[in-house]
Amino acid sequence: MEKALGFPVPSRKLHAMTESLLVQALNRQPVPRPPLWLMRQAGRYLPEYRTVRARFPDFMQFCLTPDAATEVTLQPVHRFGLDAAIIFADILTIPHALGHPVTFSAGHGPRVTPLTTPQQVQALAARLDEIPRSLAPVAATVRQTRAALPGETAVIGFCGGPFTLACYMLDEKPAQGIPNTLAFASQHPEAFAALLHTLTEACARYLSLQIAAGADAVQVFESWAIACPPALWQQAVHTPLTELARKVRTAHPHTPVILFPRGANQPQLQALAASGVAQGLSLSTEVPLGWAHQSLQPHIAIQGNLDPVLMTGPAAPMLAVAQAMLQTAATAPGYIANLGHGLTPDTDPDNLQCLADLVRNWQPTR
Repeated sequence: MEKALGFPVPSRKLHAMTESLLVQALNRQPVPRPPLWLMRQAGRYLPEYRTVRARFPDFMQFCLTPDAATEVTLQPVHRFGLDAAIIFADILTIPHALGHPVTFSAGHGPRVTPLTTPQQVQALAARLDEIPRSLAPVAATVRQTRAALPGETAVIGFCGGPFTLACYMLDEKPAQGIPNTLAFASQHPEAFAALLHTLTEACARYLSLQIAAGADAVQVFESWAIACPPALWQQAVHTPLTELARKVRTAHPHTPVILFPRGANQPQLQALAASGVAQGLSLSTEVPLGWAHQSLQPHIAIQGNLDPVLMTGPAAPMLAVAQAMLQTAATAPGYIANLGHGLTPDTDPDNLQCLADLVRNWQPTR
């Protein structure tokens, strides 16, 4: 039995003796070609996704219905021949499991009732033991997805990063700014630290649940790291991310962890790589890939960082950039082809097929 994170989990059985290209790349082993998967690869740009989505007026119910979530998880893998399936869920499943109200409305995305007092933060910690029960449907989706795919296709579990979840729980719409998060961190430093601690523990338990169900690797989406001021970075982003990765790796030493600190600068990325707790860093589009190849890739696998905007226009410019991306980083072990952020609803599915064909047939030019 693998070491548990606050609750008992059974040892996961290997689906097959074949190790996926993704896991090989995360372990910086030589691979015949780079693996390819895309952030937000299951989503609104696919008509088959929209057909399933239409059956669920409530988005959280959609995420927590294993048969539906499995179906849309598998759709892009089957359609494009991708090397990994990332479980379809939402990063706000953790606040939901902790009893914090989360709603979704058409055209407005998620709505989270903002935390305003330290007392509300204290109440969240008492709900940590609810994670296995509340998020058991996600574990079921992982099991069903793993059973539906061959061993060489990886299954990726995920969660939102602690700071990103805190931003949603304090500001509701981080895309419009995080003034409440910054004010709460300044006015209630102990409560803010406690919130990050609780969310780190919740994320660790959630990822452990997914790994026990069959996930081959996990990714932490610290999407709103891009909004974190430099003075708060160490406390709010670096420390929670490294502690989370350490917890997961202690419990599941053979399962790679990928961190995606969106918007991290070069010193911040170097510090995360030097911590030695994760096997992969996913790079935002603005990170110079040549620098990452030289400075990070000898020590940690790197992933990314094609601009998702290129997936919405003509194929030729996208393929030219993708070819250059592969020639830069895929010539050495430890590279995963991906985007610098998630696919958008106006993505052209034909572009994804073109990209998949390019990566599948790619060979370095001498």
